[in-house]
Amino acid sequence: MKTNQSLEDKDWVRLAKSIYDEEPKSTDENHSSVVDEVFTYKGETEQIRKITRQVDLYYDLKKYPVEEAWKKVESQIHRSSSTKQTILRKLIVHPLYRFAAAILIAALLLVAGYEVITNYSASSQMLEISAARQVLNKFALPDGTLVSLNSDTRISYPRKFGRKTREVNIVGEAFFEVKPNKDQPFIIHAGKAQIKVVGTSFNVSAYPDKKLVEVIVETGKVQVVNKTTDSIKSETLILTPGDKGTLVYSSNTLNKTTNGDPNFIAWKTHNLSFKATSLKEVIENLQNVYKVTIRLDDPKLNGLLLTARFNNYSLDFILKVIETTFKIEVHEVDGQYILTSNSHF
Repeated sequence: MKTNQSLEDKDWVRLAKSIYDEEPKSTDENHSSVVDEVFTYKGETEQIRKITRQVDLYYDLKKYPVEEAWKKVESQIHRSSSTKQTILRKLIVHPLYRFAAAILIAALLLVAGYEVITNYSASSQMLEISAARQVLNKFALPDGTLVSLNSDTRISYPRKFGRKTREVNIVGEAFFEVKPNKDQPFIIHAGKAQIKVVGTSFNVSAYPDKKLVEVIVETGKVQVVNKTTDSIKSETLILTPGDKGTLVYSSNTLNKTTNGDPNFIAWKTHNLSFKATSLKEVIENLQNVYKVTIRLDDPKLNGLLLTARFNNYSLDFILKVIETTFKIEVHEVDGQYILTSNSHF
């Protein structure tokens, strides 16, 4: 290819238009002469046109308005978000929707309030169970703890225990088999004593007329507190199996000893064990277990010693053994049993 350096500006313009096909084909000799002067071969004109178009396409791509496009996208996003907010605002402002929302909130509060009130009411409502002349053996408290009541005993407890503690009150004698729960201690208020445990079995005797509280542990560990002392300097005992704690009202003392009574829960089990035990003590145990009155008409009978074991036998059988062992007579008069000595005593 060769070029003619003497081309004028108007000729360059015409040449450019010819390349871009912006000027219709002309038979003008001047136009033809310009093209002929610039391009020696006719095929060069078409080749220049193709190259020019490729260059234009490249620059058009490079000049794509990216920022403008992103602005359009952001504008679309904001428009969508604004539309959602507008809809939500309309829902909130609309009286009907506001009324529905108020009802929904009130219902949720009512349900939550009902649960709180129910729990409070259940924990504050006290139940009481009493045993008169007969033993009430093994009934369950709300937490699953098993309790047996001796005669002339009553226990009060909430319909539902609180979340932190399980507290009951007793007057009389009861045997507890506490369901373990380290996060919810079991507390018994018995007269002037407070007994606190986590999970164990033990006997509590707190008859008002005895003026004392006795706690005897069978399994586990029990804490006994003297409630009559200053709470800061409260007197406390820790009892383990075989221990006996006694709070004596008259001296306001809390004592710990080893339990020497094998029949401390015979009122519940009817299992009795005597080893060289005086007949007077035997009779006291029989009255406590079988809820009867037994009298010895001769003071000399008190000193007789009995060694025997009775596992859930009837009172008549036990009295027959005593009668045979000591060669005494047993009489039942008006529901009472009277032990008398015979002529050979």
